[in-house]
Amino acid sequence: MLPLPYTPATLARVANHIDQVQEAIGCQLLLENPSTYLIFPESTMSETSFIADLVRRTGCGLLLDINNVFVSAINHSFAAPDYLADFPLEHVREIHLAGHSQQADDEGELLLIDSHDCPVTDAVWKLFNVIISQCGPIPTLVEWDSDLPDWAGLKAEANAAQAIIDRHVQGFMPGKSHAA
Repeated sequence: MLPLPYTPATLARVANHIDQVQEAIGCQLLLENPSTYLIFPESTMSETSFIADLVRRTGCGLLLDINNVFVSAINHSFAAPDYLADFPLEHVREIHLAGHSQQADDEGELLLIDSHDCPVTDAVWKLFNVIISQCGPIPTLVEWDSDLPDWAGLKAEANAAQAIIDRHVQGFMPGKSHAA
């Protein structure tokens, strides 16, 4: 999960590696959008364009990490809904949700870290709700890697995700985009 400059050369290299992996494992790879903490000045395309081009070139699927979108949006001062509007949602095969921690960067500005050690925030739940309303039910995982709560806390997170999915599954017609 090291950061990459979004350039044609990087795109070609990553696409080649995805092709190699998919050929070796004999199935579709799911590529996850990263949480980012810096932007390369030499990037010539947006992250969403880079990801969409990878999907077109390789046929890979996508794992949409909504917390990563939120973390990057705060860290780089862009709107998470705008990022998601540009994301190739039709290729998403799995969703991840997680918590994040807050720190300060060298200038004292807010810096979010994709830490997986606390509950999913309200802002991430709202983004998840929008995506599920547009895409329908997608397999979803709540990631929690450290500072684990008791079983009731973990179950509450899973139940919250399921409640959002259940709210949108009735009347959802695959292939039809729904308003958020």
